[in-house]
Amino acid sequence: MYGWHDATMRSVQSAAVTVFTSDLYLMWILFTISITTIKGLERRPSEDCPLGHFPCGNMSICLPQVLHCNGQNDCPNGADEDNCGDNSGWADLFDRTFKRVHPQDLATDCQVEQYPDRCRCINTEIHCVHVSLRSIPQVSSNVTSLSLKSNKICVLPDEAFIKYIKLQRLFLQDNCISTVSIHAFSGLYKLQKLSLSQNCISLLSPGVFSDLHKLKWLILDDNPITTITANTFTGLSSLFFLSMVNTFLEQLPPTRLCSHMPFLSWLDFEGNCIKTLGLSTLLSCEHLTVLSLRANLIKSLPENTLSLHTMEDLDLSSNLIKELPVSIFKDLPSLQILNLSQNPLDHIHPGQFKPLIQLQSLGLEGVEIPNIQTSMFRPMYNLSYIYFKKFQYCSYAPHVRKCKPKSDGLSSFEDLLANVVLRVSVWVMAFITCFGNLFVIGMRTVLRAENNLHALCIKVLCCEYQRT
Repeated sequence: MYGWHDATMRSVQSAAVTVFTSDLYLMWILFTISITTIKGLERRPSEDCPLGHFPCGNMSICLPQVLHCNGQNDCPNGADEDNCGDNSGWADLFDRTFKRVHPQDLATDCQVEQYPDRCRCINTEIHCVHVSLRSIPQVSSNVTSLSLKSNKICVLPDEAFIKYIKLQRLFLQDNCISTVSIHAFSGLYKLQKLSLSQNCISLLSPGVFSDLHKLKWLILDDNPITTITANTFTGLSSLFFLSMVNTFLEQLPPTRLCSHMPFLSWLDFEGNCIKTLGLSTLLSCEHLTVLSLRANLIKSLPENTLSLHTMEDLDLSSNLIKELPVSIFKDLPSLQILNLSQNPLDHIHPGQFKPLIQLQSLGLEGVEIPNIQTSMFRPMYNLSYIYFKKFQYCSYAPHVRKCKPKSDGLSSFEDLLANVVLRVSVWVMAFITCFGNLFVIGMRTVLRAENNLHALCIKVLCCEYQRT
């Protein structure tokens, strides 16, 4: 009986010492993390910032990745908050391609003699917005822009705009248009922008755009168009922007979508029901720079589907892609932004992104990467923005200046507790707990107890409470 009692006492004492030692070790780790975070603010030579740190502009100060673009000026010159907006790909191309015309540069006097009283005239532009029109109004032939948005027009008959030979912009969105005659746009040889979005168009006959040789913008969003062919776009030899967002498309033409649109640059098929992408669908799209297939039903992409040397922005997010061929991006040398977020990808090949040496932004939000490793992202030395599902993944891309998420709301990979108030509270509670328990242990050791076993149990409980 006494042998068992001695053994028990020794085990309890050993456990108490182990628990107490582990708690002290944990506190030492907390202290080390805090000191490391503070040291991240120290000055370092901008020419030789260590991995995971980035310079404050031209100053000889380096800050860790977590402090860049966090909404606070940590650099003396505020350079850590400069260029934080992800303007890669489509956004940058748009800014470089189009220049806004300031209103003060335009004449405001009406130069159109005939137009409905309910409409508004500015220079040679007619705006008939939300005035309950049921047909195309009669206006003077010198009109250059005609806006018929938010009316009750249901049919576009043959030669509806035949006399408007100077028309450059035509806006027909948010009507009840269900029928578009094959000759509805006849004679519009100078038209550059056409919007038919938010209507009830289910069919576009081949040749309906055959006279629109100078059309550059075609917007067909929010129409119940389920099928298209390459011949649907006959005549659009100057088109560079095509948007068919939320049009219920089930599939794309199997061959040469751009055969009649040789200069197509922007192509947006977001929010459709596309399941596959044919090997030859994009084969003739030699000038395509932006392609959005976001929020479709694509499950897989064949090996050589994306042979687009001019592509700069590719959005494949919110699809059903489980795996990508290892060389799927090999023919995209100019790609600047790639979005693969919200796909059920269960595996990313270690060399998946190796050809993307020009990539500046990579979206992997909502994607589990069980085999994640630093070598996956190292070849993309121009990468400035990366978006992950978990903040822990940011530690595998230390060369990227802006990585999100920075934390899960409580912790980050830089700090055990990212919030200053929480860190201070932990230290206060840790100090009080340690002091109280050490005081009890000390007093129980100094003072003589009637029951040694009882005193030892109290000491063990103090250590256990401290650990908890």
